[in-house]
Amino acid sequence: MRNLKTREASERLGVSQTTVKRWASHYPSSFRKDPLGHYVFSQREFGLLQYIQSEIERGQTLEQISLPAAPAPVHHAAAAEAPRLAERTSSSLWPVPHAVAAEAPPSSSSGVTADDKKELLARMVEIERILDQKADEVVSAQVRQHRTELDELRRIVARLSAAVEALQSRAAAMVETARGEEMRLTAAHPALPSASQSAPKSAALPERKRKLFRTFF
Repeated sequence: MRNLKTREASERLGVSQTTVKRWASHYPSSFRKDPLGHYVFSQREFGLLQYIQSEIERGQTLEQISLPAAPAPVHHAAAAEAPRLAERTSSSLWPVPHAVAAEAPPSSSSGVTADDKKELLARMVEIERILDQKADEVVSAQVRQHRTELDELRRIVARLSAAVEALQSRAAAMVETARGEEMRLTAAHPALPSASQSAPKSAALPERKRKLFRTFF
């Protein structure tokens, strides 16, 4: 298997890339980085990631997990002799594998019993229940906040309505007072004769003047 990048390893394990990086950074001596500082996982290193995942599913923490020891190093002489032995062996149709095979990665389900699965499922159900409870509490708090704001708005509207009614009452009282004052002044000072009554006297004066002028001439 070719080397895997963090994204490919996370997709195969079914976890996030952040989780894979956290696992690898916890064991810096077991996981290597490329020159650019990115994790690159070989077949054995990917098997270690699977081992970590299986142990975590069993309830272990990273501090409690001890990774398997690395396989013994391969001597160059043995590695060079392997192809020669393969050529000499007529019964072998395939090349001799590496002198020391890589350690087989443990299955993600190894060591996980039915009771462990039930316990894990119970934990997930409990976590979901807690999350639902927290969500209900948040919604209830928001509803109470909205009710408080609505009550405050109702009180403001009530105060405004009372102020408007008070202004209307004062305006009506002022109008009544003005009408009463007008009636009082009208009763105390009667109106003068109208212009139509004084018009004949003023019109008769020019006629008298004309008669007086006629006597002189």
